Amino acid sequence: MREALLSWKRRLTPRQVRLWDVLEFLLRVCILSIPLYLVIWLGVDLYPLQLAAASQSAWLLQAMGYHAALDGTGLTVNGFGFFIIPDCTGWKSMTFLAALVFATPGISIRKRIAGVALGVAVVWLGNIARIAGVVVAQGAWGTDAALAIHDWLFQLGLACLVLGIWTIWLLWAKNKLSHVFS
Repeated sequence: MREALLSWKRRLTPRQVRLWDVLEFLLRVCILSIPLYLVIWLGVDLYPLQLAAASQSAWLLQAMGYHAALDGTGLTVNGFGFFIIPDCTGWKSMTFLAALVFATPGISIRKRIAGVALGVAVVWLGNIARIAGVVVAQGAWGTDAALAIHDWLFQLGLACLVLGIWTIWLLWAKNKLSHVFS
């Protein structure tokens, strides 16, 4: 089967080969995104992640000088309540980053695992900063502004963070950044 595919691929023009490679990558991303949909469909309990996000957000807010009280996955900051729901944990961004890393062809498993481990940690930290940013925005500009920032700016920011991490990892994994990190 593989030999037949390679024989067929050799008859393509260079542009067609690039398009085929892009299609193959996109199909891999779709297949590797299935765990994301399984978690949603099966209703997997993400309460431990919610607790971790809430407690780390409370710690960060306290370090920033805010009075933050923690009650399970709820935060009370300066008298205003926030709830860390499953989507507030950044788990979808982390899952998609893993799908991007594992869908990329021609990279060793060691580099893939390193990319996912470091990338997930950076996305987690970015998400904790996002939660703190929403709290700060609410205190400074009110609930409407905080909701707008949460729903638009920080959603886009987390998506850009995932794509940025993947791009930097890809350059490193293909040894195009070896002089920077040596």
